[in-house]
Amino acid sequence: PEALTRWKWMIFAHTRDLAFGYSGKTVVTQKELMLQPNMPRFFREGDSMSLPVKISNLSSGIMTGSVSLNWLDAWDSSNLDNSFQNKTASQPFRVEAGQSTVVYFSTVIPGGFREPVVYRLQAQTNTGAASDGEEGLIPVLSNRMLVTETLPLNMTGRNNKHFSWEKLLNSKT
Repeated sequence: PEALTRWKWMIFAHTRDLAFGYSGKTVVTQKELMLQPNMPRFFREGDSMSLPVKISNLSSGIMTGSVSLNWLDAWDSSNLDNSFQNKTASQPFRVEAGQSTVVYFSTVIPGGFREPVVYRLQAQTNTGAASDGEEGLIPVLSNRMLVTETLPLNMTGRNNKHFSWEKLLNSKT
């Protein structure tokens, strides 16, 4: 799922008198045009980034077309492209046979924005012969989380241990 994958397919059958048969094949799941975005697990309000999207051409000919990225509100599906400064929501691409290329989408998460967002990524060739797309949800976290102390909690067996976060206990002073 979500990637070029090679599966090993093995079939084994037998009868009650232990006669058996076996066959093994390799199955490849792929499309001629594939998008592979490198999206983060989460955003922080105020983030500014350039998001790479790899476009792979697994066909025997050159592919040209356009790829688009749209940002949507997770609650009502309203378009957030202007809020996220998505000025190049659609970009052209050209990929040689058996090659790949990368396009970048600049994105700025507005300060004070703390809602999950949906990204919708779509690519289509000019001829309409091949297309691919992906949609996903990314949470936007507050930028005000500050970790001041960490402590590993390693426990083995049925032991009792006492842990104390002194900096946290004294943080009010």
